[in-house]
Amino acid sequence: MALKEEKKILLVEDEPSLIAMYQAAFRSSSYELLVAADAATGLKLAQENNISLILLDVIIPEAEGKVIEFSKRVGFNLLGRLKKDPKTKSIPVITLTNLDSPEDRVKASSLGAVDYLIKANFLPKEVVETATKILNKK
Repeated sequence: MALKEEKKILLVEDEPSLIAMYQAAFRSSSYELLVAADAATGLKLAQENNISLILLDVIIPEAEGKVIEFSKRVGFNLLGRLKKDPKTKSIPVITLTNLDSPEDRVKASSLGAVDYLIKANFLPKEVVETATKILNKK
């Protein structure tokens, strides 16, 4: 009997301390966590790997070495691209951010995010639990 392949979750997050916290939380799960620190790398990893779910920060740089422009909300641009790409449009995306405005929530939902989590309100293990719930619905 073949072993069941580990599900891959892509974290698009540029803050090293948060990346380390999520890596620690996912280490004890049955998921493999891939990390992208910018939108360009996130799109590439999503297209080239068999990703089961994406955790997407909204305030991220467009590409490696680029300055973050808070007003641009690059994560929303990436979410839109992911949902238009035939290779990635069916991957559930959880927006993981500290932006808590109603407008941002509506935008994430309208672009296709399945959930909107405020980082400060969720422990990393709770993010793992939310990801598991969404993956179990698929």
